[in-house]
Amino acid sequence: MRGYLTYFAVALVGLAFPAAASAEDASPSRLVGTWKLVSAKYGGQQSALPKDFTTVKHMTPTHFMWATYDEAGKVIRTGGGSYTFDGKVLEDTPAYGMGPDFDVVNGRRQTFECKVEGRRMYQSGTLSNGMSLEEVWELVGKR
Repeated sequence: MRGYLTYFAVALVGLAFPAAASAEDASPSRLVGTWKLVSAKYGGQQSALPKDFTTVKHMTPTHFMWATYDEAGKVIRTGGGSYTFDGKVLEDTPAYGMGPDFDVVNGRRQTFECKVEGRRMYQSGTLSNGMSLEEVWELVGKR
């Protein structure tokens, strides 16, 4: 089931937004795709990503959705909403989700520095609750 859902999400994004963004593109299309979390620091502490869980982020030109799921495909936390990106600053406002991570940011604007280099997206900043965040995401599949 997990493989099917991931494949479906990647295929859906790929069909809806097939044009690749150039390296100079500062528009949200630079972020469009499905991303997998590969490393993270929260509150200045390196986070050990559990091997039994996967976190993905799906980005369209105007909205995002992230989810963490276990080996059986069961989602344990999620969040999503709208965002803007000017080529350097990513601002998002979570509007739906579940879990303690979502509860902390629900309805509050989050502002991050964001850059894409090759197939990696680097996101850093401070959450609205004061916790620092540094995440590295890897593009899943082709843009």
